[in-house]
Amino acid sequence: MLAGEAELTRYLFNTKKNHHYFCKHCGVRAFGVGNETPIGRMYGINLGCLEEVSEEELARAPITYVDGRNDKWQSAPEFFSHL
Repeated sequence: MLAGEAELTRYLFNTKKNHHYFCKHCGVRAFGVGNETPIGRMYGINLGCLEEVSEEELARAPITYVDGRNDKWQSAPEFFSHL
């Protein structure tokens, strides 16, 4: 994440519209960008890749849960405490 885009590998599958970025060296999925989802553009970030972020900051970060598993993108899943 600190070395720049040249150190990432982008993976596209299926419709090739959603981008998944991995570290070229260790293979960790750092983040993804959903360019075409039922709720619009969506970003997924591996919080383990962030440095110098306190637990308090993470606790204040807004989280929106969506039920993509059941194609109910405008609703939260019934159970999400494990997420």
